[in-house]
Amino acid sequence: MKILVTGGTGFVGLNIVEALLARGDEVVVASDATLPAYARSVFERLPGRLTDVRADVADSAAVDALFAQHRPVGVVHAAVITAGEVREFAAFDRVVDVNLKGTSHVLAAAVAHGVRRLVYTSSGSAYGRALVESATVTEETPAKPDNLYSITKHASERVCARYCELRGLDVVCTRLGSVFGPWERNTGVRDSLSLPFQVFRHAAAGNEVILPRAEARRDWVYSRDVASGVLGLLDAKTLRHRLYNLSSGIDWKDFGPSWCETLKRTMPQVRFRIATENETPNVSFLGHRDRALMSIERLSSEIGFRPRAGREDVSAEYVTWLDTHRGYHE
Repeated sequence: MKILVTGGTGFVGLNIVEALLARGDEVVVASDATLPAYARSVFERLPGRLTDVRADVADSAAVDALFAQHRPVGVVHAAVITAGEVREFAAFDRVVDVNLKGTSHVLAAAVAHGVRRLVYTSSGSAYGRALVESATVTEETPAKPDNLYSITKHASERVCARYCELRGLDVVCTRLGSVFGPWERNTGVRDSLSLPFQVFRHAAAGNEVILPRAEARRDWVYSRDVASGVLGLLDAKTLRHRLYNLSSGIDWKDFGPSWCETLKRTMPQVRFRIATENETPNVSFLGHRDRALMSIERLSSEIGFRPRAGREDVSAEYVTWLDTHRGYHE
């Protein structure tokens, strides 16, 4: 099956591309960035067929030409700028052009060229303030997007719903938790790097890791679980809903110290401690307030999604991946 992955050179995109190639699909990676040479060398050894295309989703003509040339059966739309506060004001037009207009361009091309199903990778950030106002959120929790990134993700979900309603496009949205795992890097369009990757970068540079005194709860999810869930939504014959949370359903309490200890198994030089009072930590939990856990009951009950066996298992697997794929970060 031929699958188009927009934003396929990004963190989440690379995990999805790898999973598709591993099962033998023909995958067209579309991005305005170059596919990392190391990732290409890994992917070309997998059973599927890889095609790499430069295309900017903000360019509607380029997107239509992309679909016309490659005729994908399915699409995973993962192209996005994960904008922090500074970029929100410095590059407002570009963020809107990619995140919102780009989604509209992809949806229009999918309709015009007969795509069977499109999966839009949204974000738990689309819940906005609702994430810090309760302990758990479900797909029925009213969203309260409160920054440009969350606004564009939520608005894109609504545009997807409109294309489904008016144009009959089979499109499903999935809100991802806080992703960590293989293939993460600083792409230049992600202003929020995961805690495990922040720790790894400091350790690799020989720096002592200074953890925050208070650990904010996050809805962490392993990147390979994200790929598994996205492929499940892409493949499902029928779906009862158009929006699904995709996270781990795990409360990752004491994740910072636990991750540092796990990383020490292959990087004995790792040094870490909790910040002293009034000391500024050099890693963050992507915010200071606890975030609600995202219920994955809908995804689990409908497609049988199950995250990997626990945080210790996925952390150990990620450490092994980092050790095996040192060339990716060198």
